[in-house]
Amino acid sequence: MNFNTAIIFAKGGMRYNLHVLKQILKKPVPLLISAGFVFACALLIMSLYATDSPTLKIFSSANTIRLQAARTVVRNGPGPMYDQLAILPRNQRLTVLNRAHGWLQVRIGARGDEGWIAGWHLDNSSTSGTTDRMAEATIVLDAGHGGSDPGSLAVDGTTDPRYFEKTYTLKTVRQIRDALASTGARVILTRNSDRLLWPLSKITDISKKYHADAFISIHYDNFQVANAASGVTEYYYHRDTSNSYELANTIKDHFTNLPIANRGAQFGDFYVIRESYLPSVLLEMGYLNNTNDFQYIQSDSYRQTVANDLRNALEDWFNNVQPKLKKTE
Repeated sequence: MNFNTAIIFAKGGMRYNLHVLKQILKKPVPLLISAGFVFACALLIMSLYATDSPTLKIFSSANTIRLQAARTVVRNGPGPMYDQLAILPRNQRLTVLNRAHGWLQVRIGARGDEGWIAGWHLDNSSTSGTTDRMAEATIVLDAGHGGSDPGSLAVDGTTDPRYFEKTYTLKTVRQIRDALASTGARVILTRNSDRLLWPLSKITDISKKYHADAFISIHYDNFQVANAASGVTEYYYHRDTSNSYELANTIKDHFTNLPIANRGAQFGDFYVIRESYLPSVLLEMGYLNNTNDFQYIQSDSYRQTVANDLRNALEDWFNNVQPKLKKTE
């Protein structure tokens, strides 16, 4: 049934019911029965004219929440870069008004003030209650390649996963995720298993879905001549928008404990950072076909150092560097 047919049917139904109502009221029936019938007809007519448009929601006690963190920041929008309105203590009761990509719009007690809080802290009583921006950030970590795409090879022609780039990007991303756990940030992995995300738009769509505040893609490099190249490189694509250039340099400045030389922040035309309009970088963390680099890449301690330095870089980025930069769309 299309919309116009439904309207005609509804109007016809209303005329029919009004006619029946008039006929019944002419007959001597008990007043209580007549009143009941009138009420029922009124409900029927109202239902015929009801639409599917959004209505004001009345929130029950199920929409009342109690804060578990020692301190919770309230902002005037759903993201860490919005202005801070208040800091609330543990056990504060709030009414949830709306939800947006992991954030909750809330009303604060009898005062009626409204704001936004990071929803991923609500059920975690062990949260430290830090009030810095890092704790409210959403960070997407991308382990390069995967599945049928091994990425770069440490040994030409090998079929052994121990020499595949995809093996070490996933190991590294998992260690970065674990290193970030103590910060309170929400960390999203584009993949947590050996699978390929194709086309590449599936990767950038994840950042859009979660309204991420930073995107970091982890890779390991390869050069056409073995042992001819070495080092770590921080790639950005957007220099004048999205603050990606500044993020790449912030990370470079914090990679101070790596045993591999740093080649510096450089422009790179890679899809996953080109088609991303939030602060986005692609990190090449060493050359697989360099004997010295690969020795470190295989080492759990090296990857842990990468994770720790990157955590420090992101804490500096969200709490100190980014707030001073111009806001970007």
